[in-house]
Amino acid sequence: MTSPTYKRRRGPAPVKSLSSPDFPFTMRLRDGRTVFVEVPGRWMTTDRDGSPAFQPEAVKFLDRVQALATSIADRPPSPGFILSLREGLGFTQKELGERLGVDKLTVSRWERGVVRPSAESLQTMESLRREAIRKGVTLS
Repeated sequence: MTSPTYKRRRGPAPVKSLSSPDFPFTMRLRDGRTVFVEVPGRWMTTDRDGSPAFQPEAVKFLDRVQALATSIADRPPSPGFILSLREGLGFTQKELGERLGVDKLTVSRWERGVVRPSAESLQTMESLRREAIRKGVTLS
């Protein structure tokens, strides 16, 4: 009788499920409003205790939703907020810089927290945010 042979699996680990149901999530904004979104199921996992947990893609998605729903006039934006807003609007650093009349390196410095945007740049960012909301933004 021969002993069974085990073949080593190569390549990436198999994906658990690409058809997990979407996860309903409500998020409270700083101004008191509540936003309801459905986080794609493929961006969810379960914690050790069985509770749902967000993967990095879900956290990034929720950051973008929050950046688009929050007015810049409410508070000075953090570097992460500027990055999330730019990604939520679907712009590269170069494209946002062109829309604001600054260089892409300036946008990079804002996103890294090296410098802060001017009041004029913040006002233009806010108008871009409002315009995107009016037209309807699709986040993915």
